[in-house]
Amino acid sequence: MPFTAVDHEPIVGPADAELLGFPTERLLKTMVFRNADRGFVLAALPVTGRVNYGRLARAAGTSRAKLSQAAAEDLRDLGMEPGGASPVCAVPGVVVVFDAAVRRMGVVCCGSGRADRTIQVDVDHLIELVKPIFDDLSR
Repeated sequence: MPFTAVDHEPIVGPADAELLGFPTERLLKTMVFRNADRGFVLAALPVTGRVNYGRLARAAGTSRAKLSQAAAEDLRDLGMEPGGASPVCAVPGVVVVFDAAVRRMGVVCCGSGRADRTIQVDVDHLIELVKPIFDDLSR
């Protein structure tokens, strides 16, 4: 899978990414949730989107009551850092859900697992690698 890794100062939020020159319309954020039943759910969506928790839970096959945003220490269980969450995760049982809008993003900039490295990749290659569930996650 062709991609480019860009090393930079650690990113904490979307504003930091914009300061590094990444175009907002190409930023793919990954939010990490704990699922009381089955470990973790990763939600990937355009950086300007906001997750509808009910839709995410339904897509992930669980209930809204069982989802909670993961804490920084939870990310370590996935081999990730705060500010660097990635839609690519090799931990067994992790459910990955992409917002339907992601399909139209072209080349995206997403987390690598580290806050100081961003991955640029064609979204079709990313989809092929991750094989996510798709749903309308944004509210």
